[in-house]
Amino acid sequence: MRLILKLNSICPAFLLLLVVSTVAEAQWNWPEDKKTAEEKVVLYTDYKKQGNFQAAVEPLSWLLDNAPDLNSSIYINGADIYEELASKETDAAKRKEYVEKTLEMYDKRMQYFGEEAEVLNRKASAAIKLLFKDKNEYGRLEEIFSKALEANDANFAYYNIFPYMTVAKEQYEKGELTEDEVISIYDKLNEVIDKNVESNSKFADKYKEQADKVDALFIQTINVDCDFIASKLVPKMKENPEDTDIAKKVIALSLASECTDQDYFTDAAIATFEKEPNAGLAKTIGERMMRNEDYDEATQFLNKAAELSNSDDQKAEIYLGMANIALKQEQRGMARDYALKAAQASDAVDAKAYGLIGNMYMNSYEQCKGGQDVVDDRAVFIAAYEMYKKAGNSDGMRNAKEQFPSKEEVFTYNKKVGEQIKVGCWINESVAIQTRD
Repeated sequence: MRLILKLNSICPAFLLLLVVSTVAEAQWNWPEDKKTAEEKVVLYTDYKKQGNFQAAVEPLSWLLDNAPDLNSSIYINGADIYEELASKETDAAKRKEYVEKTLEMYDKRMQYFGEEAEVLNRKASAAIKLLFKDKNEYGRLEEIFSKALEANDANFAYYNIFPYMTVAKEQYEKGELTEDEVISIYDKLNEVIDKNVESNSKFADKYKEQADKVDALFIQTINVDCDFIASKLVPKMKENPEDTDIAKKVIALSLASECTDQDYFTDAAIATFEKEPNAGLAKTIGERMMRNEDYDEATQFLNKAAELSNSDDQKAEIYLGMANIALKQEQRGMARDYALKAAQASDAVDAKAYGLIGNMYMNSYEQCKGGQDVVDDRAVFIAAYEMYKKAGNSDGMRNAKEQFPSKEEVFTYNKKVGEQIKVGCWINESVAIQTRD
């Protein structure tokens, strides 16, 4: 009982000091005046926890001056303290002082404890927050980001990628970076993104999110048009046919610059697909082939796209594309089969799929009429009507109904309303007789 009372009478700061002292023996490099150093650690960490950053400066400064190799935590916490002070300071001169002290914490941490790559990543992140409003500091920022990228390579932090490209854009516009230097930075950032996505790193999704943002900013910086891609990137792609990174860049910039009608876009897409097959690329290549009226190749790639796709909606769109190809080749039966596959794959394309079949039926009257029986001949419009009905196409239904046989024609040819009759030709299905009146 007496022991408990004695412990309760000890102040909390002293208890914390005991803990710090015990843990620190093996992990910290205490100076000769260990007692004062321990007191300063307790003081500055308490002030930091309380949010009293200004009060934390004095004990922290003592540690930085008298025990610079004490422990990396004094620089980690120091960066936080000075950054907080800088963010709240309204006096320009004082704020600049805090900014410099913040960045100094990262430099001192590397000086005494190494970990250069990780610390440079953090320094770059802090620097852009502290200096981005001052365009005169962008040369310094570019240097910080450049060092961080060089030290980290694939470990260059995803949250530093877009800021670095932003800095490069500003420096280029000021005439401080050349076009080739900006392209080099862009290339290196894309290499970082690609390495993390391909290796499925911990933050692969975060890196992937940066790709479109960096491409868009690059295009705003450099005049990237079809000629630029053809002169700067296509030769590299031809020299390095196995390098999918270059091919991917051609694809990305072609999409962003609306150059997808160029042959090099198709070449890049095919080269990438051969190494990394995926439904999206196969669909893109197939659609390009279709526009070029290379229908056999288009069908081949669209078939691959359908096989690779895990999305019912995408499969449906692919089947619709194949239906249109078959229609252009006058293969109407095949076109209908693909359209029906599309409708079966996803309800989202019902209107398009059944509407396409309805149009094919409507346009087949001259091809399919026998000229012997008006009711049989006009049954093709009844078939079209039923497809338009499935599509929810009221205009199509109305137009088709106007071409139905009349009641008189049904009577004349010894038939009855509701009777099933066969629509011949390529359509080859039965419908119930209906009349237009």
